[in-house]
Amino acid sequence: MNSIYAITPPNVKLEDLIKKIKYLLDLGIDTFQYRSKDEEESVKKNAAILLEVIKNQKGKLIINDFPEIALEIGADGFHLGEEDYLNKKNQNFLRKHSTLINENYITGLSCKWNLELLKNPPEELIEWNYLAVGSFFESKTKQDISLPPHEDSIKKALRISNRPIYAIGGINSENIMKLKMIGYERFAISRGLFSQEKNRIENILKINNEKN
Repeated sequence: MNSIYAITPPNVKLEDLIKKIKYLLDLGIDTFQYRSKDEEESVKKNAAILLEVIKNQKGKLIINDFPEIALEIGADGFHLGEEDYLNKKNQNFLRKHSTLINENYITGLSCKWNLELLKNPPEELIEWNYLAVGSFFESKTKQDISLPPHEDSIKKALRISNRPIYAIGGINSENIMKLKMIGYERFAISRGLFSQEKNRIENILKINNEKN
């Protein structure tokens, strides 16, 4: 996974999503998380279409919330929140396929600002390849966001895990430099990539590629 990780925003027409993903692939972004609140069958159908588009340009697709869809369509991995991980249906699925998942799939866990979870993520069933922390800024993508309780949490989150940490939540061309100056090197971005003008998207990549 590269340092920029694109997350699809909700309520975007599939054809518009495909156009934007192709554009981002051309810019060098190679990892996408498909996030949708549609019914499971709709998520599976759309995810399969997006997977073909992304694989044609040697990218990776990660499915949010639905590990079974990720395995069924041959995606590269899945991403869960703590509540999704603890969901009984997901627990049974992960337990049944734990060896296959640990050996072949990218797995990510959202920790919000739970630093204890960030330090000791649950790994009884699967191993997490990366963790996400945030939200750092106000976000229009998710309504139930939790902003950092205090400034120290932003810095501490970088020090308490030996796994790759992705900053998430409201990141755009205007604020990404602030996080880079603190020490963050990986960013999961939704509307900052999918709902911005091309010059702002390209500015995100330019800033990301600059050395601190």
